[in-house]
Amino acid sequence: MSQRSELFVRGLPEQVTNEELAEFFSELAPVKHAIAVNDPVQGVCKGFGFVSFADAEDAAAALAKAKSLEFKGKRLIVDMAKPRHRGGEKDEKPEAEESKAVEKRRPRLIIRNLPWSVRDKDQLVKIFSKYGKVVDAIIPRKKGGKMSGFAFVTMRKHSSAQKAIEESKDLKIEGRPVAVDYAVTKEQWQQKAQEAEDDEENEDSEIDSDEDDDEADETKSTDSDVADEDDEEDEDDEDDEDDEDDEEDEDEDEEAPKRRKLRPADNSFTIFVRNIPYDATSESLKEHFSQFGPVRYALPVMDKLLNQPKGTAFVAFYNEQDRNNCVENSPSANSSSLLIADDVDSRYVFEGRILSIAKAVEKDTAEKLATANAKQREVLLGKEPEKRDKRKLFLLNEGRIGPDSKLAQTMSAKELEIREESYKLRKRQVTDNPSLHLSMTRLAVRNIPRSMGERSLKQLARKAVVEFAREVSNGDRQPLTKEEIKRSIDCKKEDGLMTKSKKGVVRQVKIIKEEKHSGEMGRSRGYGFIEYRDHKSALMGLRWLNAHQVTVNEIKAGLSEAETEKMQLEKDPAGRRLVVEFALENAKVVKRRKENQMRTKAVAKKKAEEAKETAEAAAKELAQKKALEAEMNKEKNSMRNIIGKKRKFKKLKGKN
Repeated sequence: MSQRSELFVRGLPEQVTNEELAEFFSELAPVKHAIAVNDPVQGVCKGFGFVSFADAEDAAAALAKAKSLEFKGKRLIVDMAKPRHRGGEKDEKPEAEESKAVEKRRPRLIIRNLPWSVRDKDQLVKIFSKYGKVVDAIIPRKKGGKMSGFAFVTMRKHSSAQKAIEESKDLKIEGRPVAVDYAVTKEQWQQKAQEAEDDEENEDSEIDSDEDDDEADETKSTDSDVADEDDEEDEDDEDDEDDEDDEEDEDEDEEAPKRRKLRPADNSFTIFVRNIPYDATSESLKEHFSQFGPVRYALPVMDKLLNQPKGTAFVAFYNEQDRNNCVENSPSANSSSLLIADDVDSRYVFEGRILSIAKAVEKDTAEKLATANAKQREVLLGKEPEKRDKRKLFLLNEGRIGPDSKLAQTMSAKELEIREESYKLRKRQVTDNPSLHLSMTRLAVRNIPRSMGERSLKQLARKAVVEFAREVSNGDRQPLTKEEIKRSIDCKKEDGLMTKSKKGVVRQVKIIKEEKHSGEMGRSRGYGFIEYRDHKSALMGLRWLNAHQVTVNEIKAGLSEAETEKMQLEKDPAGRRLVVEFALENAKVVKRRKENQMRTKAVAKKKAEEAKETAEAAAKELAQKKALEAEMNKEKNSMRNIIGKKRKFKKLKGKN
């Protein structure tokens, strides 16, 4: 094959197949053969390939057109492929001259796997000064100012550089292992790369297209930091001709393919984790996911604009099997069931949150998936219950305590069994009876000390709301989410309770009591109900009261001294933990209750109006009577005045 009929193509993305490369160049000229050179270990494209044409004229035409085109959003670097020289006097002389030139240059080291938090070159100078005199340090950045994950350090002496390489095998910078090696020149890399390309071309030409497709398909899930490094490498290739700093560009270009070859295969064994707490740290995540196998690193994702955690993270494993086991056994993100902590493996529950886990993908794919699943996740998590769950079944999750939670470790097996049986019973009830739904404001409380009365329970219900708010203020407890507060407001709007209520935060408390044969009410049966003013208060009360150990002082709260003396405390009243859940209600019963309430209100309103009318009529009648009496008195007084005047006139006339 003539050397002028084959093109050498650089800047290829990792996810490219031989067919895609051939299809792209076939639009420019008839293609005879195309190969995207793959890494045999990682199964991804190394970033370069070869395209063969029928004759030299087609190759030249394709070369001219390809320089102005983009492939999968990337500008390619295309040149005529040159034959590889296996040896000879002509090649030995340039190599010798090149090696002398390298000797004259200052020894330059490349530091790979550098933490992104390292931004000051003085930090590197300080670290490598222990190996010898440091001339300079460079920390390249990608377009947009992102860190590239590697750096260059120039030493004064070759002995210092060699010492740094030998003694830095276990070197860690800010807790992250780094790799130190010589940074070779661009010419050296091109020659070695060309040799590797020719070797791999010969090997790959014997592989059929099906195997190439299989290798390409294995690259759909990628490590996020690996993708970042590859993007940086491709950008370096694209900007090689335009950058003013030729030396830096050469070093970045020459190291890009080398990084692909030297990067271990376990770099790509990364998962993407959603629904982590905002205060999760790299250390806590790494410790948690170590249950699946050795973890290379764990990185919580930060919002670049707000500089706040986004509730997601990347976790990289050392072994592919550990990564696959973690993903394959994780809870299904597309499940329509309402998963809670007890429904899934405890390894997928982190600080009470169910983790959503998937293989890390490219940025574009991740954005599409996020947009497509955002609405579904909100519905499944109960953030939009009015559109999906009119029976409020998502509230079944409130009050459940996972067996592996910290709170569960302080409880007996009997208590956990009672709670589990209660949940299963309630779930079975709402499944069998579609008329049942969960109340937004009414709580069902069980395991109440039998010596506790309604007034004491009401005092405790008020205390729960106050204490919840205080713990949130002190940072000891997570506050209610925006969705929960919005849900509470919407609930009040539906019930027409937006006006400020004159009643307190607790509307009603009722403890169910035993009924004697005489019809009198006996002792408490150990369970009851608390009706809160709104959904927000009910959530606060439930989360504080649930599993709360009732104290003797709380039992006596609100009672007089005489009542306290008469009260008979049970053997261990303070040893009970309350079981608190949102109460089940029958929609038909609630509807009848509301209708009765409306009728009662209407009757009361009518009676009030009638009473008002009666009162107004009586007042009017009384006013008229008083006015008549006043008129009569006035006339009476007028007659008296006339009579008095006549008598006075007669007296005067008699004297005359």
